[in-house]
Amino acid sequence: MEHSGFFNGDQEYGQEEFNRYFDNIYESGLSVKDDNTMTLGVTSEASTIKVDRGFAIVKGFYLYNDSVKSIAVSPDSNYDRIDRVVIRLNISNSKVTIEIKNGIAGSKPQPPTLQRDNLIYELSLAQIYVPRSGSITITDERYRKELCGAIRPKNLMEFNSMLKGFTDQFDRWFNSQQAKGWRNVFIQPERPVESVRGSIWIQTLT
Repeated sequence: MEHSGFFNGDQEYGQEEFNRYFDNIYESGLSVKDDNTMTLGVTSEASTIKVDRGFAIVKGFYLYNDSVKSIAVSPDSNYDRIDRVVIRLNISNSKVTIEIKNGIAGSKPQPPTLQRDNLIYELSLAQIYVPRSGSITITDERYRKELCGAIRPKNLMEFNSMLKGFTDQFDRWFNSQQAKGWRNVFIQPERPVESVRGSIWIQTLT
C-alpha cells in the first residue's frame, strides 16, 4: 500500500504519519548549539543530577526540555553502582522523558544496557558512577553515536559518498585534459613559453 501526505482538506494525520516522516529523515540524537556543543548536558550538584535544556529526536518522536531538570540519586549502602541518564521513548504511554536508569550495585559494577525494542528506545546522555560513599562521577556519552549522537540526516553518509564520486570523476577528467595540453595551469614567476592557447598562468613572486 502506498502512503502520501501532508495535504489540506479531509485528510487526517496523526502519530504514525508524523513519526514515519521524521524517522525516515533523521537519525535519533540531540540538537547541537551554535558553538558545536550538544544540548542536554549532564552535571551534578551533591547527590543531584541536573540535565540542561535541549532538544532530541528519538525514532521520529521529539523531546524538548525547556528548563533544567533535577533528579536525585541515592547510593547503595553496600556497593558502588553505575547508572545512566537516558532519554526514553515509551510507545505504550506516548512519552519521551529524561530518566535515571539504575545499574546493579556490586563489587565490579557495570552500566545498565540500553533498551531498544518496539516499545522502548533509549539514548544515553551520561554514565553516573555512584559510590557507596563520596561524590558521584559523570561520564558524558552524548558524543558516542552508538549510544546517542547528534540529530543528523539519515542519508548523510550516502550524500558525502556521492559528492566524493563526483569529485573523483571530475579530477579524472581534468587530469586527462591536462595530459592533452588543454588549458594547462602554470604556477611560476616567468611567463610560460611553450603553452597552448587558453592555458592559465599564475605568476608567483620571486
